[in-house]
Amino acid sequence: MKAEDTNSKGEPTQLNVPKDAKTDKKAVQVTRKSIELPHYPADFPPGKGKELFVSRCGVCHTLRYVTMQPNFPEKIWAKEVDKMIKTYGAHIDKKEAKEIVDYLNTIKGKSPSVNKQ
Repeated sequence: MKAEDTNSKGEPTQLNVPKDAKTDKKAVQVTRKSIELPHYPADFPPGKGKELFVSRCGVCHTLRYVTMQPNFPEKIWAKEVDKMIKTYGAHIDKKEAKEIVDYLNTIKGKSPSVNKQ
């Protein structure tokens, strides 16, 4: 039991019970346990646009979303970034969007399919 789980007398804390209430202490004892999970940030390769990508995209969602996506052609990454701006209000200007798209294409890009004849 941690110090914050007890009152000034070292007794377990009670939840929503007035100080003058006559209650069975065992019925209202509250214990609190917590665990701390490790944080493993997504590891992205260095490159032009990485810092911009991390600072702009990480404001709204975990960057791990990108790692869960398939490799997209540059055109799809451009549409995704545009959607984040127009639909979700991402604070990214046109120049920044281009740099982010270029970075995404570098790390998770795919050449567009070419029709074989």
